[in-house]
Amino acid sequence: MGLARGRRADALPSLRVVFAAAAGLAPLHQERYTARGGGSSGAVDPGLFVDTSSYGPRAIDALVRVLGIDAVVLGSDQPYASWRDPELGEAASERIRCQNPERLLGLADPAHGRREVAA
Repeated sequence: MGLARGRRADALPSLRVVFAAAAGLAPLHQERYTARGGGSSGAVDPGLFVDTSSYGPRAIDALVRVLGIDAVVLGSDQPYASWRDPELGEAASERIRCQNPERLLGLADPAHGRREVAA
């Protein structure tokens, strides 16, 4: 399956899907899949996300390079392992920890930035 697929965006346009544990790093196999005749990946579906679980900086960097920063959200393996800083800089950390999860959960208003969430 290419990176562009994974949900029926035409049938469920507001559905967002999260692959836990960075989808087992499956997105990193896209080049190999393509080289073996599996087709190209195409654009990454904006409704698909992968969480970081307890993956470290190298794995998170690789996911960002393949999927783009917008597809990566904070995840952890608590209580077994804590979230690790991706070491990609403050802006990337803010996206992974705050902005992308807000989009995933429908808490961000893309036209006007963040919106307040009622407590």
